[in-house]
Amino acid sequence: MQNVILRLVDVPIARMFVLAGFIFMMIAVLGKIEGKIEPGSFGRIGAAILGAILIAIGISMQSDESRDIYAKVPQSVISAIPTRNVVAITPASTASNTESSLIKVTSATYGRNCNAKPGNATAQVAKECDGHNNCDFTIDTAALEDPAPSCSKDFAAEWKCGNGNAIYSAALTSLTGKNDKLHLNCAN
Repeated sequence: MQNVILRLVDVPIARMFVLAGFIFMMIAVLGKIEGKIEPGSFGRIGAAILGAILIAIGISMQSDESRDIYAKVPQSVISAIPTRNVVAITPASTASNTESSLIKVTSATYGRNCNAKPGNATAQVAKECDGHNNCDFTIDTAALEDPAPSCSKDFAAEWKCGNGNAIYSAALTSLTGKNDKLHLNCAN
């Protein structure tokens, strides 16, 4: 039973809203369900309105989540990456002045593979790395909010260099909990 409850709680909240919306829409359309739910005409109208609202909220939440680039990566691809592998994209060209080669963190997420809220660690990484050419951010899991206690989390960051439009990223697909460091770089 505990396993079933954990799986239900592990579903993204957007999907829960959509599912609840469909259940209310079923009540509105069918009316009587096995003699246990018998709404009157006012109840059916209310169920239809509530169902439509829940579906709209769920879809809008899902579209917000799908804007996160990491949400689009299939879980099988993430799990196929060897542990302790650092994926980093660094600038190819040399910056003409020092200001254009300074890090500006745009997003950092702890537990993106566990459906954590995108950007939940942005403030911590920005505080440590913004304004530097290079930065080794030490991931202190005790200082970060744990978005999913029963899930092995990854850590990812995105940043820009100076006023440029290019977005660079680095990720640790598996954390050991001891001296995990994410390298951000805007220098040669």
